[in-house]
Amino acid sequence: MNVKRVLNTRNSIIFTQILSYILILLIPIIFTGIVYFVTVRTIEQETNRANLAMLKQVQLNMDNILKDAERLSFEIAFNPDIQMLATSQETNWNNKQYEVSQIVKDFKRMNITNGYIDDFYVYFKNLDAVISSSAASRSNYMYSFLVKNGLKYEQWIDTLQHAYSGRYISIDNQTSSNENPGALAYMRSIPISNTEKSLATIVIQLKKERFTEMIQNLQSAQYGSIFILDNDNNILASTASFHLSDILQLEELKRSDNMLVKGQGKDSLIISYTKSDVSNLTYVSIVQREIVMEKSEFTEKLMIASIILCLIFGGAVSVLLTWRNYNPVRNLIRIVQNGKIKNSYDRSSNEYQFIYEAIQDALQEKENINLKLKQQSSVVRADFLQKLLKGKFGNISVHHNAFYALDMQFISGDFIVVLLSIEDKGKLISLGIGDDFEAKSKLPTFVITNVFEELLGARYKNFATEIDEKIVFLVNLQDPEAEDHVQELVNITEELQSFFGKYYSMTLTVSISDAHTGIHGMQEAYQEAVEALEYKLIAGNGKIIPFQSLKYNVRDYFYPLEKEQKLVNCIKSGEFEKGKQLLDDIIHSNFIDGTPTAEMTRYFMFDLASTVVKTVKEISADEPVEKLFECETVAELQEEITHTLSSACKRIQSKTGNRYYELSRNIIEFVNSHFGEVTLNVAMISENLGISPSYMSKLFKEQTGETLPDYINKVRLEKAKELLRDEKLNISDAAVKVGYLNSNALIRSFKKYEGVTPGKYKE
Repeated sequence: MNVKRVLNTRNSIIFTQILSYILILLIPIIFTGIVYFVTVRTIEQETNRANLAMLKQVQLNMDNILKDAERLSFEIAFNPDIQMLATSQETNWNNKQYEVSQIVKDFKRMNITNGYIDDFYVYFKNLDAVISSSAASRSNYMYSFLVKNGLKYEQWIDTLQHAYSGRYISIDNQTSSNENPGALAYMRSIPISNTEKSLATIVIQLKKERFTEMIQNLQSAQYGSIFILDNDNNILASTASFHLSDILQLEELKRSDNMLVKGQGKDSLIISYTKSDVSNLTYVSIVQREIVMEKSEFTEKLMIASIILCLIFGGAVSVLLTWRNYNPVRNLIRIVQNGKIKNSYDRSSNEYQFIYEAIQDALQEKENINLKLKQQSSVVRADFLQKLLKGKFGNISVHHNAFYALDMQFISGDFIVVLLSIEDKGKLISLGIGDDFEAKSKLPTFVITNVFEELLGARYKNFATEIDEKIVFLVNLQDPEAEDHVQELVNITEELQSFFGKYYSMTLTVSISDAHTGIHGMQEAYQEAVEALEYKLIAGNGKIIPFQSLKYNVRDYFYPLEKEQKLVNCIKSGEFEKGKQLLDDIIHSNFIDGTPTAEMTRYFMFDLASTVVKTVKEISADEPVEKLFECETVAELQEEITHTLSSACKRIQSKTGNRYYELSRNIIEFVNSHFGEVTLNVAMISENLGISPSYMSKLFKEQTGETLPDYINKVRLEKAKELLRDEKLNISDAAVKVGYLNSNALIRSFKKYEGVTPGKYKE
């Protein structure tokens, strides 16, 4: 394909490329002009920002300094001696010498730590006198002592007789120059509450040269001028050699944009200003535009040069690149034509259109293949995840290859496993005639997974599978150090439980592992979640159990023979309330301070259920007891035992009557009170209760399932074990205390009922 043939092809992309390069050459020219104007404006704004920042610094320093002057004025104004002297009707100076001396002493005691305050004094209008910290006399005498800037006496007195409510003024004569507009002072009239009638005037003289020095030390003041104006726009301090009114109208400073530009071109001035809300002073900075625009002149020259270079080199490069970029397209068309395609290249069409149609056909074929693979992807991913969490892979490199193939891209290397058990599917599944049970049984897992992922949002990435009829969520953490992810997942699963409980009456039990890192960490997290879920035996169904909240207690469960025997007696004697209280105490004592492990809890549940089943069978009751071994939680077992206990006790009471029930209880109470007496036997009990021995023994056997002598021996043995274990008594003393004649009798009973001797039991 030569150049002539290409140019003869009207729709060839070569014309489009040439036009594109021409437009590309025009873009930098246009943007260069825009950049130049934006740069000029930016420099002006940056200059204004720098000046405003400098003025804010001056303002802050001035406000802190002038606050001390204001504080000092209030301290003087509220001095009782000064107030009394100012309001006095006495005009004779000589009659007030004592009060004056006291005021002078008070002034000397005032501590002035601010280096910007020079001196202070008070002018009393009724006495025409001035009192300072070093002297006090008539105003004509104090004039020469206090006024150093050439201000005439009449001007000075006129200034002092005005009313002030706390104001900064420049005390000067009319001939003062712009460079030194007079002394700076803070003025306040007495009384403070009446600013229209002035009885005395407080004057706090400030060191103006310190303010000027502070301003001149600022960097911006080295190439500009700074003015400080009072509320009436009078100049209080300045670093300029000209007057501010020569440049602008002072009313222009009331605009809100804090910036003015005066003049045109390089000779224009950039004026920045701000006003203090504390002292009502206005701070003005003036900088010549020529100084700040030096960099922009260099930028302007650089931009013009770049435009010329773009035109020269860009034109040459555009022609070269147009042809070079067309060569790959020409070669690509040749390759596609030589391949297996439906249509050949038509030279009247665009080259890109031909390539596009060829690629479109190839992509459609690839999409059909991927669709078939995707249909099997979810099943393969779920199976892979099951094996991964159970640790059935040995070679870690296989995992990473599989992650890529199954599109499992992790956002970090940290994971938490959330294990969810559906205890009650509620109203989510309703099977009708002809419904597919297998498809409907998968619906809860599908719905719960989608809702959980919706609640997780973009903060986590989730991968779900099903293991042993439980839903497993592998949650990938985005930022492991940012927050408490376990607590966040607790909140999310609480919301999940609430949603399905409210709308579908479903009961969900959830366990959450700690955060772990890496592939082995996934397996550890899964084992933690499985272990935590086993604790629903204790916590009950419908709970959220984080692994980190489990309390381990290195002990066996607490279910002594004494407690078991008491529970058996309560069932046999039909004492429901006493038996229920004993059952509650047994369960409470095992779980009030920590919990046994899940394995020990299952043993405890089996042991407790066995006691009830054995006792019910002994008294030949017909209550169904098979459900006791089907309970999944301690709470369920407690509820089922309570129900069985209630039913058995009612049956016993209805069979024997209340009178016999009371008699059996009296027998048990008598034995428990007199077990330590050697003479305790069936005859002694019948004599004390007024009933025949044979009838009493028969009744007791029917109600408790054991003979009265056996019961007496069991009570004595329980008490003997307590003495041997807790009080460390020897066998002989323990035998006497529990009612045996000697130690041999205790040993025989111990071997008969316990299977070991007392000595072995003590060991």
